[in-house]
Amino acid sequence: MSENRVKVWRAGDLDDAEMLKGSYVRHAYPWHAHEELCLGLVVGGAIHLRTRTRSGAATSGSFVVINSGEIHRGWPAAESGWRCRTIHVHPSAIQRVAEEQRSLARLPSITFNGPTFEDDQLAGDLLKLHRHSEQDGSSLERQSLIVELISCLLNRHAQIRIELRGNLAEPHAVRRAREFLEENLSDKVTLNELAAVAELTPFRLLRSFKRAIGMTPHQYQLQARVRRAYALVRRSEGGLADIAANVGFADQAHLTRHFKSIMGATPGQVRGAIVLGSSSAVP
Repeated sequence: MSENRVKVWRAGDLDDAEMLKGSYVRHAYPWHAHEELCLGLVVGGAIHLRTRTRSGAATSGSFVVINSGEIHRGWPAAESGWRCRTIHVHPSAIQRVAEEQRSLARLPSITFNGPTFEDDQLAGDLLKLHRHSEQDGSSLERQSLIVELISCLLNRHAQIRIELRGNLAEPHAVRRAREFLEENLSDKVTLNELAAVAELTPFRLLRSFKRAIGMTPHQYQLQARVRRAYALVRRSEGGLADIAANVGFADQAHLTRHFKSIMGATPGQVRGAIVLGSSSAVP
């Protein structure tokens, strides 16, 4: 195998979860985060994974979990790279099962111990669910499988607490700055402008933002632009040059460079994989 390959599809009967099957040879992911919870299984080779607090090597059979919003990076741990199957699940699906399972009246704050561990049952459950999603079959079976998978994950690897006063881990000033960046993706936001929104000095904003989020405001804006571009690509809303302009990239080449770095494939390859439902080569 000399090139990366990826296949992406959406599972409408699983709360629109995104399913990905990929083979990566030399690709290294920079620091980034996803809005969804990422559950994965390495089915060949190995990958080094690092979050802000933990790290580990996932080899064939390893289960991978990256929390929603958790900054992380990854790079090959074997000469042949790694092969994986992943599911991106919206946090509300996890919360719903947790509420029903534990009879909770409030939405719990849930984090999972990762980024990788060995759990044969979870690995088998994810592989079975992923394969059934790739094939035509019973929605009832697939929906039952994902509930069982989430339930097992909650029982074995979750940290759950009740949030009474919102997210205390993120300062209000940082939250205002983050929301402003997400609302102004196409604008050339200056540090002074962002500091004014956050009601902090530029120095204090940079220090507070990086401590809370794990990256600088500029890096966060690039991540947010890629996430928005990915959503537009997935929905086939406009040409790639128009999408690049709409989310604030200088041109299509600028979008493609950052998109591939974070997503492991170019916008065109992701669009083709989603539309055709077939493997797409990544150079």
